[in-house]
Amino acid sequence: MLLLNEKGSLSYTDLMETMNIISTGTLNYHLKVLDGLLTKNETGQYLLTDKGKLASRLLIEFPEPDNQLQTKKKWWRRFWIVAILLQSFGFASIFALYFLRYLDFARLLLGLFGFVLSIIFLYFFYRMIRPPNEKQSSKNNFRTIEDVLVSGRELQEVRAEIMRWIKEEKISVEVERDGFIRGRLGIPSGLGLTAPKYFEVSFKPDQNGVMVHTEGWISIYDISERSFSKSALTTGGIPRKKGWKVIEHLWKRLRAMSK
Repeated sequence: MLLLNEKGSLSYTDLMETMNIISTGTLNYHLKVLDGLLTKNETGQYLLTDKGKLASRLLIEFPEPDNQLQTKKKWWRRFWIVAILLQSFGFASIFALYFLRYLDFARLLLGLFGFVLSIIFLYFFYRMIRPPNEKQSSKNNFRTIEDVLVSGRELQEVRAEIMRWIKEEKISVEVERDGFIRGRLGIPSGLGLTAPKYFEVSFKPDQNGVMVHTEGWISIYDISERSFSKSALTTGGIPRKKGWKVIEHLWKRLRAMSK
């Protein structure tokens, strides 16, 4: 609310970028909570209602410290404490069983091998789902972003081409409004080979044609995001090349439309 009070009005994408929110589910939740304090103008941008303006003034007069980053740090600290305790218990149990002669040397080696594998799995799991820190969030490293100017075309023509791309790529449309479309490939909240790929396309008239803003990312359990990659097939077990090919196909189609 303080951001809208300062800026006046912002689009959905602008809110995510400015507030460093990487999950659309998180933003949608907060927008729903603030129902009655926010509204939309004729262009689909969010702005404060009279109640929202009053609430923002109260927040300015009685500020509340931002503890979101600290909460994340505490969550991850607890996660690693529990993980280390469980791994230590497993390691001690293997040796205890060996010295009590419940396990022979071959089974001891097999148990240690499983122990090492569990550590490796835990590391890659952490790599996949860890949220970005404050420094990483400010660099837009977790989304593939590209602006394309389609010169000499009307808004309706560009929208029709985008919808044809969505149909051909079999993208499920989640949000559609004037000048904005968000779609998904894959199962929501998936992981690994089923990690969903999200695409956001916003478009508005420009003096030379139509300006199209595109964003794409891979969502991991709806708490972490990874950008697409032109060269990396996988990173930390997350397929990234497929998403790049899909969004690159849109870029090529839009550039081919320019007169």
